Amino acid sequence: MVFVGTLGDPVKGKTPWGEIASQLGKYDIVKQHDEKRRSPGKDLLKQVLGNEPVLILIDELVEYVVKAKDFGDQISVFAQELTEVVKALGNSCLVCTLPSSVPYGETGERALSELQHIFGRLESIHTPVEGVEIYEIVRKRLFEEIGTEKQRKEVAQYFFDLYQKLGPNMPTAVKELTYRDKIELAYPFHPELIDVLYEHWGSYPNFQRTRGVLRLLAEVVSDLYKKKISSSVIQSSLIDLGNQAIRREFLKHIGNEYDSVIASDIAGPNAKAPKIDKEFGSEYEKYHIATAIATSVFLYSFSGAETREVSLPAIRVAVLRDDMQHTFIADAINKIEINLWYFHSENNMYSFRTQPNINRVIVETEDILKENQIAEELKSRIKSIGGNRLEVYLWPENHSDIPDNKNYKLAVLSPEYLYNAVSIEKIVLEFFNKSGISFRIYKNTLFILALNEGHFINLKRNIKRILALKQINNDHVLLEKLTRESQNELKEKLKDAERNISFEILTAYRHLAIIKQQGITWYDLGIPTVGMADTLSERIRKYLQDQEKILSKVSVKYMLINNRKKRNY
Repeated sequence: MVFVGTLGDPVKGKTPWGEIASQLGKYDIVKQHDEKRRSPGKDLLKQVLGNEPVLILIDELVEYVVKAKDFGDQISVFAQELTEVVKALGNSCLVCTLPSSVPYGETGERALSELQHIFGRLESIHTPVEGVEIYEIVRKRLFEEIGTEKQRKEVAQYFFDLYQKLGPNMPTAVKELTYRDKIELAYPFHPELIDVLYEHWGSYPNFQRTRGVLRLLAEVVSDLYKKKISSSVIQSSLIDLGNQAIRREFLKHIGNEYDSVIASDIAGPNAKAPKIDKEFGSEYEKYHIATAIATSVFLYSFSGAETREVSLPAIRVAVLRDDMQHTFIADAINKIEINLWYFHSENNMYSFRTQPNINRVIVETEDILKENQIAEELKSRIKSIGGNRLEVYLWPENHSDIPDNKNYKLAVLSPEYLYNAVSIEKIVLEFFNKSGISFRIYKNTLFILALNEGHFINLKRNIKRILALKQINNDHVLLEKLTRESQNELKEKLKDAERNISFEILTAYRHLAIIKQQGITWYDLGIPTVGMADTLSERIRKYLQDQEKILSKVSVKYMLINNRKKRNY
């Protein structure tokens, strides 16, 4: 006798006891109880089952209880009475399937708990899917043909050899011989994908493990087929969270608040991980490495019990495929940490959360900084490394700000006058030719320094970063919300930014103007030596001396060369 809860109609159809009795030809015994939706009791059930051997199969009983909310308690009573009758008769067998999790909210949870308790008193438990059996079920349900045994063995051996080669960079489990067998059994899926879905996501009450895995993987396979994506096996990293059907399968378990996390960091027109792949090109773009890592970490970040984290070795298992270079993984992780807003890293474990990481906090703080704050900080920084090897005039607004005397003078132009800008030639010529209301006499003692536009963009960005980090480190309310590790990371970021700022100023101010008889000549100072401790005026003075534009003494060679030039002139 068979009763299937998904097919049963609790309003117009027969109850479980009515259906069983009907199939046995003894409906009249329980007709009144069936119509009134009341359990018939043990005596009537004994009459229904009789003395002949009977096999009773009941499936999806929890779903039926949820649908039959007006008499759900009677179904529990029926289950209690039926189990006792079957045991007492000795000639009958009852098989009832109960899910490991149920997607019907509080009512479903309560019904499942009650039925588990009732059947648990007398049951002989058989788990239909255990261990690696899930691999066989998944591939048989989703694929008619999966290639030859030889092909499966070759793929399994390839990954096994790869994991052995990478040694300590991989988890211990994947380097064991049994894992090679798991890859072969799971093919064309990688075991890690089925495992993370079955073990992590399957622990959500409404995921329904086997069915949930099958439904989700069916969407994934369809998506990969339509996009003609080629890979030896299907891994977590190949799931496209930009596909709305796939995305919904995840979000319905963890909440729609993670939709913005995916859109911001993982998949979508403005997501940051795909931008990293495009920006760095090469293997990044070919294998979508940053996107693959972000997707894998997202899948490992959740379970029904608590938020999970994943290690770098486990990420390699989820991402590495075909001829991808493993060295790109750690490099991409670093870029992801810097750029993604909801990607968290603590103690070399990675996860996604709805709370922004400190990178997001820094960016938001930078966004509210005003231009005059940035300009004041930059001017202060330049002044601090100006030095005294030349008389330094910082950001002069007009020629009257620079005196006309025999001293060597360095005019450091403001960002308003970037090198190669249309406005710069006019102001530089005025500085050389005029000093207040008079013409400048000692033109050759004035040198003018301008910013390189490209390097100035980086310099300004880092000035903003310093200001933001200072502000955050002084915000005690905000700091209390961050972990101790995040607080220490903020301090280290500030130290790093402070450490490099002088070098960046020297790098940005690289264009030097000198007046000659034929007009203004620009010299490119180039990139300073890393670790250079020179002040700005010291760097300029050394360059001028090397170019013999200013002399500590007049050599015979210099006099002969210049005398010859004058005669030729």
